[in-house]
Amino acid sequence: MNEIRFPLESLHADALCADMPDCLALMVFAGKGGEVLDELKLLYPQSHSRIYYIEDIMQTQMPKVLSFAETHKIPCIVLNGDEPADPGVFIQTPDSRVSLISRGTEDPDPVQAVLEKMTPSYFTWIGYQRYFTDPVVLDLLSDRYMETLRLGEFRNCVVAAEPLLREASYHFMDLRSVRHSDAPDGICTTPNGLYAEEICTLARYAGLSADFRLAVLYGYPSKIRRDSQIARLTAQVVWHLAEGLAVSVNEHPEKDGDSFRRKVVQMGEDGQELVFLLSKKTGRWWLEVPNSKQPGSPVHIACSTEDYVLACKGEIPIKWLFYYQKSNNFS
Repeated sequence: MNEIRFPLESLHADALCADMPDCLALMVFAGKGGEVLDELKLLYPQSHSRIYYIEDIMQTQMPKVLSFAETHKIPCIVLNGDEPADPGVFIQTPDSRVSLISRGTEDPDPVQAVLEKMTPSYFTWIGYQRYFTDPVVLDLLSDRYMETLRLGEFRNCVVAAEPLLREASYHFMDLRSVRHSDAPDGICTTPNGLYAEEICTLARYAGLSADFRLAVLYGYPSKIRRDSQIARLTAQVVWHLAEGLAVSVNEHPEKDGDSFRRKVVQMGEDGQELVFLLSKKTGRWWLEVPNSKQPGSPVHIACSTEDYVLACKGEIPIKWLFYYQKSNNFS
């Protein structure tokens, strides 16, 4: 019987150095790892690549770890417990590409932090519930051409979230977005929300993102009793993140055009030509959108198979219209 479990190795923050052995990711707990760490150690691995974990018991080492991971381009997973996750605190790079998975407007609110304190080049919000969400915030996101995916829309088409998360490098996941029946010992959980399987799927999509830098999990109790459901769920979310990282392929049409098949769809006799690119390695799709700022340099946007199928039926995908309008708006 295989007794090899999740490949975790404890590391002190002072031991971080450029010469340390390679790893799949750095994982840092804001405080002790506790039950979440214990549950992780019980899981079987998808990959045998090591993950270093750091317990920031005094909560003084986080900036050092984040800076090291950013400098050396090592994926970083932060377990932040019940502490709020302000993207501006965790992200120091300009023009960052950010995703948020949460149930709605919170206090403090990470969406407001992004809008007021940051200038991300990309932002997407997945899983929000309209009755928990300030409509003013949704209007602001729409005005700035930032994509959103409501919980009901996501549930109708789970794979629609993959292209959105593929475009992001910094991911924030609020465990309060999981419904109460799947996380009964979570923080202020409500009857509706993501299923446990759905947040794990989203975590895997985040791990698959082409330029993954950071994932922050928060909104769960920092002190958890033994045999806790929320501890098990949090550990399984981390597992799916790591599984995505282990099998991810860093690809993009602008990096290696020869690895893609170009498919052109003619929209009517005199209509717009829509250009799609299909990865030969992974089967993932991108849309080519004319760039009004630089006509010779079109923008490539992650999309789904459904967008290509829709175009083949003679309908212009909403995503193409969205980014075409965005390009014209910022001319």
